[in-house]
Formats: sequence, structure tokens, C-alpha cells
Amino acid sequence: MNEKRAAAPAHQTKRVGGLDGVRALCALGVAGVHTSFAAGVMGAYVAPPGNEFLATLLAGMRPLALGPFFVLSGMLLYRPFARWTLGGGTRPRIGPFLAKRLARLWPAYALLAVVCVFLLNYAAVDGPWYVLRPLLMLQVYDYTWIAGMDPAWTVPAEMQYYLALPLIAALMHKLAKGVADPVRKARRMLVPLVLITAGSAVWTWWIHRPEMGVYPEQYWWPLAVGGAFALGMGMAILQVLAELRPGREPFLHRIAGNHPLLFWVGALAIYAFNCSQPFGRPGYGDYEGVGLALTQYFLLLGFSYLMVMPLAIPGAKSRVVDAIVANPVSRYLGRISYGIYLWHFAVMYFWFETGSVFGTEPGMMNQLRGTIGFPELMTAVLAGSILAATLSHYLVERPVVNAVGRWAARKQAAAAPAPAPGAVPEQRERDPYTVAGPR
Repeated sequence: MNEKRAAAPAHQTKRVGGLDGVRALCALGVAGVHTSFAAGVMGAYVAPPGNEFLATLLAGMRPLALGPFFVLSGMLLYRPFARWTLGGGTRPRIGPFLAKRLARLWPAYALLAVVCVFLLNYAAVDGPWYVLRPLLMLQVYDYTWIAGMDPAWTVPAEMQYYLALPLIAALMHKLAKGVADPVRKARRMLVPLVLITAGSAVWTWWIHRPEMGVYPEQYWWPLAVGGAFALGMGMAILQVLAELRPGREPFLHRIAGNHPLLFWVGALAIYAFNCSQPFGRPGYGDYEGVGLALTQYFLLLGFSYLMVMPLAIPGAKSRVVDAIVANPVSRYLGRISYGIYLWHFAVMYFWFETGSVFGTEPGMMNQLRGTIGFPELMTAVLAGSILAATLSHYLVERPVVNAVGRWAARKQAAAAPAPAPGAVPEQRERDPYTVAGPR
């Protein structure tokens, strides 16, 4: 295990493939957890696990696999705002920022919504609002179950944090602008993020109290994932601070850069501990009580930090980590991982042949569980979701993202001040972290 940190500039032009690989692992992990439940491998309430060993491993992945998605979003999207505050640069333009986020998130999600509403849930359509509700990402607030979109509640949560990010960034900038020292600036900027993380923990406790029942309507609201998003923003602050103070990086930043595999071993240890389901039952996908929910909230933050941090440092190298996340297959699956995440549940409904297009009411997964073997269903889910994700990526997502990106570039060029006569044009360096992800 050869760990070394090669010299690298603060800005690179090469795509950070390892971050794509993490997205692939997480998307496949989420698909595996849901498929195991539908196939009866994972236990739930009165139904025992169909395979205790496999169920224990998969239950330990729940809900850790979701965390890196939100951490990556917070880290990647806040970095330009962190440079604005810490480095005195230009504030990112809000219009292009929001347009690019909408282009990245909504088209593939809208395609899924249209397919699920009209093919799986057509018999339930009782008016225009039934169709408009998911397209506007509002189904999470009255929780309207739409077969095939079962895990897509995280997409409205992500979108609402995108809308909130410029406001949070402006608040953090205001708190920090009264001091000149970057370290003191960073400390002030972290205050709102600590409050968001604490608030999300309180919300997690509140929605898991016994009197709230199982999966209350508020469970689907975006507040519970705020801690992971805030963690990513905090990581962005420390990364920009390290760029501004080369040779004086924060301690954990140095450790992650020099020993990335050590961080991944720590993430593996957290996953192994979560397999024991503290305050819960190993191998079961029950709705969490307060103790398990709060424990998993903080385990998710630790797991996500340890997974993402080594890959977010330019020059950090590990042959073991790179072999897992930077190989061509992982990188490709990472590029289409948003589609895999979106489509894997819909593929299950089509495979079970349940829904309006098959002349039936869509059956809920707890009604269908155990009617098919896990290997067969997992194979169908992987093949179907990868195919759907590939088509979505190349026919819908990438054309829209590229078109909006060109529009944003024109807007930015038009707003830039004209150079003085005889001046050398500024060479803009591409941030290696602004790669497109599943969110």
C-alpha cells in the first residue's frame, strides 16, 4: 500500500475521477439496500431477514450511502463562495449558479416523474395537480406516494439547499468580512454551519419520537439532511484556507493528503459499527427509533467526511483507493449515478409488472417483498437502471447542462469588465472540484 502525496497546484484542469467513483459506490449501495428489502433479504418489523449475513451487511449501509451525495454537493458548490469570502475574489453570479443547478437536477427528475405518473400511477391521476405536484417537487410536503419515485424525496431536499446556499453564503460572508485574518474568517464562517448541523440533529430527534409514528409526513422534509450539506460546506472552507496558506494546512487536511487510505479504513470501521445497528436490530430495515436515528445521523457525518475528504485534496494518492474509485468503470458509473439513483426503484416496479401500464394498482414494496430472489432482482435492477441512466445522461441531462453552461458563460463574459488597453487577458483556471455529479 504505497501512500504518497504528489506535488500539485491548488487548481488543476484534470477531472477528479475519484469523486465520480464515490458517487458510483453510493448509488449502487442505495440500490442494493432497496433491492434487498424488495427481495426479502433484509428483515422489517415482523418479517425476519431472508439471509441474516447479507441483510446485516446491507442494513449497515442504510443510511450511510446517502451521506456522501449531500456532502459532495455542499463542498463542490460552496467552494466558489468560500473563495469569494476568504480570498477576496468576485462573488459568484447567482442567476447562472441557480440555472446550472436547475439544469443539472430537474430534467432527469422530471423525466422520471412523467414516466412514473403516466405508466405506473395513471389510475391514481385525479387532476392536473397530481401531475404538477411531483414536477414542482412538492409531493414531499403532503407526502403523496408515487410508485417508482419512492427514493426521489431526496431530490427536492437537494434543490431546496441549492436555493438556500447563496443566502447562507451571504450570511457567512457578512459574519466574516469584519476581520482580515483568513483563519479568523474561517472560524466565523463555520458558526452558521454548526447551527445547521445541530438543528438537523434536533429535527432528527423530533421526527423519530414514538408519538410521531412510523414515517410521519415530516420525515420527507429536507431538514434532516442539513448536517451533511453543512459538513460539505465546512470542508470547502478548510480546503480554500489550505490553498491560501500552503504549508500550513489544518491537521486533518494534512493527514488526509498524506494517508488517504487511513481515512477510508476509518470509514470502513464506521460502516462495520453501523452493521450492529446500535439501538436497533441487525439485518432489519425498521423505521428507526430515537436512539438509532441520532446515532446514525452522526455516523453518517463521520462516514461521509472520511470517504470524501482524501479525494478532495489535490495530489493525495493511494493505489488502493484509486483502484476502487478511479478506474474507468467506477468513473463511468459515477457520471451516470444520478440516473441510477433515480431509476432503480422504478425498474423494480416494471420488473414486478405492477402498475397502471400492466392493468393493476401499483403494489407497495412491502407487499411485493419476497416474491423474487435477490440475485435475479439485483441483476434486473442493475441492468435496467444503468440502461435508463445512460439514456437519460446522453439524451437529456448532458445536452441541457451543456446548453445552460454555454448561456452562463456568455452571461459571465458579458458582465466581465473590459481589459485595459495593452493588458494581458486574465487566464481563468478551472476548479478541479466543479465536476458534475448526481446532484
